Amino acid sequence: MARPDSALSLELERSMNMQVRIETFEEHLRHAKVIDDLDDERRKKSFNLNKWNKDMQRSFSKERKIILKLDNLKEMKRELKKLDEKTEEFNEVFFEKREQIDALEVQYETLDDEVRAWLLEYAVCCREKIRDENSTIEKKMIQENLKKKRGKL
Repeated sequence: MARPDSALSLELERSMNMQVRIETFEEHLRHAKVIDDLDDERRKKSFNLNKWNKDMQRSFSKERKIILKLDNLKEMKRELKKLDEKTEEFNEVFFEKREQIDALEVQYETLDDEVRAWLLEYAVCCREKIRDENSTIEKKMIQENLKKKRGKL
């Protein structure tokens, strides 16, 4: 059974529904912005980690060149072992941090994809609801106009 609402009340309802839908879009766009900010922060950490790796590799190389200039084989061996320990310690920390940053990248990319997909799906849903609401209002306006015309006749 059709609702007894007037076209004006239906227009008001449609307007209020539109406001809620737009607010929902805004909220999800804010979520997307937070995800983007977190990903930017992750990217900076990744760049810094890569720079740290590059600097440390240069340092290890420089130290190795100095060690190779040593004449005493025992001293050279001892220094190479120290360098090897430093390199292993560095690698352990570096690869642990690399794994953390890479995991965050996957997590943020997944969240970003989910928000984008949801927004697209919601946009389609909103478009269909607006179309249906417009049709309902147009139908009601036509009915009201016909009643007015019949009343004048």
